[in-house]
Amino acid sequence: MRHAEDFSVPSETTDFTSERVRQWRREIVLARIRLVDDNLSRAQRDALWRIVDFREASLQTVVEDFPAELELIDREIENELRRLPA
Repeated sequence: MRHAEDFSVPSETTDFTSERVRQWRREIVLARIRLVDDNLSRAQRDALWRIVDFREASLQTVVEDFPAELELIDREIENELRRLPA
C-alpha cells in the first residue's frame, strides 16, 4: 500500500515552477514599463500587450493567489521606476 507522501511533487518541479513564475513576472514588468514610451509603434505596442496578456494567463494557471501575483508585479514596477534616472 502506498502512502500519501509517495505522491508528493518533486522539489525540482516546484523549483522549476517558481523560477518560471519569477521569469514571467519579470517579463510582465519590463513590458509594462516599456508600454509607457510614447514613441512605440502600434506593432511594438501590440507585441508588448501580447507578452503581458500571455504571461498573465500563464501565471493564472499555475499560481494559487493570482491577485497577489498582480500586486507583486505592481510593486516590482514601482521599484524599477524608482531606479530609473529622472
